[in-house]
Amino acid sequence: MIDKQKIAAEATVFFNKLWSKGDPWDLEGNPFETAKYDAQFAVLDADKGRYGRALEIGCAAGVFTRRLAERCDSVVALDVAEPAIALARARSAAANITNIDYRLANVMEWKEELDEQWDLVVLAETLCYLGWLYPFFDVAWFAHCLHQGTRPGGRLLLANTCGGVEDYLLKPWIIRTYHDLFRNAGFEVVQDTMFRGNKNGADIEAIVTLLKKPG
Repeated sequence: MIDKQKIAAEATVFFNKLWSKGDPWDLEGNPFETAKYDAQFAVLDADKGRYGRALEIGCAAGVFTRRLAERCDSVVALDVAEPAIALARARSAAANITNIDYRLANVMEWKEELDEQWDLVVLAETLCYLGWLYPFFDVAWFAHCLHQGTRPGGRLLLANTCGGVEDYLLKPWIIRTYHDLFRNAGFEVVQDTMFRGNKNGADIEAIVTLLKKPG
């Protein structure tokens, strides 16, 4: 039997170690990451532009979160890495942003908290790690629970690197399977686009998919 508590503990140790020396992906300073965020916000702005209650899963140090907060009434932002959450809270406080609730949490351990009738859910560059750590059934059940917890007409934004890197977690056919999983759980595709850019000399592709819950 799978020991989910052990998986969660190992995930916490892994990501705490990554963030112990600062941002491991240069999410705030790299032009590629900024451009990828711009592409995601372009999709949101073209859709509705303004949202009510939002959930961001895997918020890291809150670079995307702080921009998201400008477009939402309130944001709940999760991450398993304590150093990342600490940075996110400090930078939001310094910017006097008050509508973000940062939580140190593993979304796979959420139950009733997931069912909050979200207007928007953001799941960017996080799915590959859920699929790496947890059995496929658990990721599929998470997709179902997220669908149940999104209000009718609510949106789900997925963004995942899927080309130009050697990481086996980011193979295009794996990433597209994850995106299809949410469609199979009941979400409908609003827009599906590919972002392309160069980071540290590598040409990288990322698939950005906006979905909605019918209703």
